Amino acid sequence: MRPEAQALYDRGLQRFGARDYAGATADFEAGYAIEPRPEFLFAGGQSKRLAGDCKGAVALYQRFLSSGPPAVQVNATQIALGRCAQHLAEHPEVVVVSTPPPPPAPPPPPPKWWRDPWGLAATGAGVVALGVGVGFWIASDAARDDANIAPDLPAYMNQWSTAAFRRDVGVVSLVAGGALAAAGVARFVQVRRRARAHAPTMTISVLPGAISLAGGF
Repeated sequence: MRPEAQALYDRGLQRFGARDYAGATADFEAGYAIEPRPEFLFAGGQSKRLAGDCKGAVALYQRFLSSGPPAVQVNATQIALGRCAQHLAEHPEVVVVSTPPPPPAPPPPPPKWWRDPWGLAATGAGVVALGVGVGFWIASDAARDDANIAPDLPAYMNQWSTAAFRRDVGVVSLVAGGALAAAGVARFVQVRRRARAHAPTMTISVLPGAISLAGGF
C-alpha cells in the first residue's frame, strides 16, 4: 500500500478503536481515493454500520464482496450484512408525506350589473335630486300664484322673490339630478358590456351531415 494511503488506513483504525466512527469513515474514504484497495471498503463499512448508517455500510460491504475476498472475509462480511438487515428491520425508514394545501377558493362572481354600487349610488342620488327639483319648481309656481293675488307691493315683491329663489333651486336640482341619473345609467351600461365581454360564448354551426359546436370560456 502506498505510504500516504497506509497512513490514512492506520489513522482510521486508531479512530475506529477510539469509537470515532465519523473520523474513521473520513480517513477510509480518503485512503480509498488515493489507492482503491478492498481493505478500505470493509473498514469503511464497519465504521458506517457502527455509526448507525447501515444503508451506507451495505453499499460498501457489497462492493467489498465484488472484489473477490477470501472465504473468511466473505463470512465476516455476510455476518455484518445480517446485522445491518436486522437493524434496518427494527428501524424502518419513516417517510413523512406532507398533505398538499387545498386549492385556493375561486374568486366570488362579480355582482350583477344592476347591483353595481356606483351605478346605484349615482342613479339614486339623481332620482332624489330630480324629486327635489320638481318639488321646488311646483313650490315656485305656488309662490307666483300668491304674488299675483298679493294685496300690496311689498307682499307682491316678497312672494315673487320667494318664487324666483325656488325656481333657481329647482333648476339646479333638476340639472344635477339629470346629470347624476345619466352618469348612473352610463355606469350600468359599462358594467353590463364588461360582463358580456367576459361571459362564455357558444356557436352552433349546421353543416351538411354534421353539427359543430364552438365556444369560448
